[in-house]
Amino acid sequence: MPNVTLFILGLFLFAFATELFGGRLKRSPRPWRDVLFMLFGFGSNVLLAGALIGSAIGWALTHWLPAHAGSLAGTAFWLAFPLIFVTEEFAHYCLHRAAHEWRWLWKVHRTHHSAQHLNVSVVYRYNFFWVFMLPQTWMGAIAVYYGLTAPFLAAVLTTYIVNLGTHSSYRWDLWLREKLPASEPVWKVLERIITLPDTHHAHHAYGSKNAHPNGNYAVTIFLFDVLFSTAKIPNSRQEKFGLPISPRLHWAEELLWPVVKKPLLPKPETATLTTATEKPAG
Repeated sequence: MPNVTLFILGLFLFAFATELFGGRLKRSPRPWRDVLFMLFGFGSNVLLAGALIGSAIGWALTHWLPAHAGSLAGTAFWLAFPLIFVTEEFAHYCLHRAAHEWRWLWKVHRTHHSAQHLNVSVVYRYNFFWVFMLPQTWMGAIAVYYGLTAPFLAAVLTTYIVNLGTHSSYRWDLWLREKLPASEPVWKVLERIITLPDTHHAHHAYGSKNAHPNGNYAVTIFLFDVLFSTAKIPNSRQEKFGLPISPRLHWAEELLWPVVKKPLLPKPETATLTTATEKPAG
C-alpha cells in the first residue's frame, strides 16, 4: 500500500509539474485559488477521508464479521479485478449523475466544476464532504478486509491514470488523432468505451454547443454514458470551463457547504455573467 501511494503521488506530481513548467496553470484566472483548493482536497481525500473510512469499516467488519477477514484472498485476479473495477465505476457514475440532477448534492459536487481552467489540479478539487461519498474509498476498505488488496489497487491505478489524462490541459488525444489519421477508426471505437479528454473536457465546459456539463459522467468506462444516453462526443476543443457563477462563489461555501452557506458575491465589473440564478452544472 505505501508503495502504491507513493507511485500515485509521483504520477500526480509529474503531471502537475509538466503543466506548471509548461505555463498551463497561468491560464487560469485564479491560479493560487486553484492550488489552495487542490491542497485542501488532497488533504481531505488522501489524508483524512481514507483513514477515517478505512478505520470505521475495518472496526465494523472485525466486530461483526471476524471470520470473513481475508476469506476471498484466494480469488483469481482475473475475476476479482474486473468485478471490483466495473462495480466501482458504475457506482461512481450513479453518484456523479445524481450530483448533477439533485440540487442539494450538486452544491456538494459543484466545487469540482467551479475551476475556470481545466488541468490536473482539478483531480483533487473537492468539497470536504464530497470525498466521504466516493465509492472507491468505501469499496477499498471492504476489498482489503476480504483479502482483495491487489485487484483493488490495480483498479485504483487504472482509474487514477485515466483521471489524470482526462483532466490534463494537454489535449493529447486530439494531437494523436491529427498526427495519426490512419488510427481514426480505432479512436471512433475507443471513445465510446473509455473516457477521453474530449468527452471529459466537454463535461467541465459551458457556453457552447460542444459543451456537455449535464452528461459524460463516467470516470473511466464511458460505455455507461453511451448505454444510458448521457454521452456526447464533440471531437473539439472547449473554450470556457467552470460555471457562469464561478467568480461569485465564496471559497468557504465551496469547500464546506452545507456547514457554511454564503450568498453569491457581487458581479465582477469585468465579467459578463448571463445569469444570477444557479442551475446544476451550469
